[in-house]
Amino acid sequence: MENLATEQAEEALFHLAAIVESSEDAIISKTLDGVIVSWNLGAERLFGYKAEEAIGQSVTMLLPVERMNEEAQIIQELRQGKRVEHFETVRQRKDGTLIDISLTISPVKNTTGRIIGASKIARDISTRKQIEKALEESQALLQQKATALETTLLELKRTQIQLIQNEKMSSLGLLVAGVAHEINNPVNFIYANLNPANEYTQDILKLLRLYQKHYPRAVPEIQEKSEEIDLDFLAEDLPKLLSSMEVGADRIKTIVRSLRNFSRLDEAEMKSVNIHEGIDSTLMLLQHRLKVKYHREIEVVKNYGNLPLIECNASQLNQVFMNLISNAIDALEERDQQLTFSEIEQQPSQILISTRMLNSHQMQIRIIDNGLGIPKFAQERLFNPFFTTKPIGKGTGLGLSISYQIVTEKHRGSLRCHSIPGQETEFVIEIPIRQDCLNNVS
Repeated sequence: MENLATEQAEEALFHLAAIVESSEDAIISKTLDGVIVSWNLGAERLFGYKAEEAIGQSVTMLLPVERMNEEAQIIQELRQGKRVEHFETVRQRKDGTLIDISLTISPVKNTTGRIIGASKIARDISTRKQIEKALEESQALLQQKATALETTLLELKRTQIQLIQNEKMSSLGLLVAGVAHEINNPVNFIYANLNPANEYTQDILKLLRLYQKHYPRAVPEIQEKSEEIDLDFLAEDLPKLLSSMEVGADRIKTIVRSLRNFSRLDEAEMKSVNIHEGIDSTLMLLQHRLKVKYHREIEVVKNYGNLPLIECNASQLNQVFMNLISNAIDALEERDQQLTFSEIEQQPSQILISTRMLNSHQMQIRIIDNGLGIPKFAQERLFNPFFTTKPIGKGTGLGLSISYQIVTEKHRGSLRCHSIPGQETEFVIEIPIRQDCLNNVS
């Protein structure tokens, strides 16, 4: 019986040895000191060392310099009786090349259960790693292309929006300039005739006074007509009437000048202009919105600094002023709807517009309103196309986006927003006084 058991054990060991030798994987056993005890054909193929070269050597000969600390960690795990499974790492072959492998390491115990060494199965995963790396690179390339495509689409959309807006502004500018021209002709005619009409009226009134002086007793028919038309009142009020007409004509001329200044169609794309005239023209065109119907009008405080002429596209900057001031008026209207008349009287709606030189080559415009402010969640998206906090039908989400593009791209400046919800909103525009200033400074 004892001989049979021995034979069976030897047969089992023979089969086990045959399996180990025929395995495609590297199967290695080592002591707890890391000395290689066994080395199969798979290990020879994987690492390039013959069994006689490897057995008796330290397993660290397979470790690249940067991986030396791994062996101590693995031995520590084994001493605790733990099994290391599918540990992916890098090992060094006899010719110095590196190879990606997956390690499964189990502790080896003697008959008393004491751990005396370890058996290790190493599997070549280089092909898989190469495929994974190629896949990652492919995914990264696809992501890069997708990002580039998304950026291109966004830029196309922005360009399309700008082209549409430019076309609208061009059409609006032509309309405004045409209307201004058509109004200007008859107004000039009226204005030019007011002074002669006033002189003629004074001459007739003087003649009338002479008649009254030399013929104090008028015939009954003249006396009756004089009383009917209230001659004394007419003589006193007619000059006032002509003076009022002159004021009205002056007002129309001012509006026409503002319309022409706002459209700026007769000027080159970049020209040195008075920025304050552009702001004042915009305020003139928005005058009807500043005069609130049911309570006191929105107060505009202008704090203009001493600015030189600024090289810019005046029509485009006027568009920016129109967008920012219109938004300020919207915010103040919304605020006033939530307040009582007495509350509005105590804290009236106000827009502060200030300008100043930042340095010798850059100027700043600040537009501040004491409205409801902008929610924090919206402040980061404020200049995104189509983003708006206004109700449907009241805002397109293009005004601030286009304004940002005009200031930053067309004029190489900056447009920022600072807002305290419930208190105020401030927009800050900073642009060079000349478009070649930045180049000179840099």
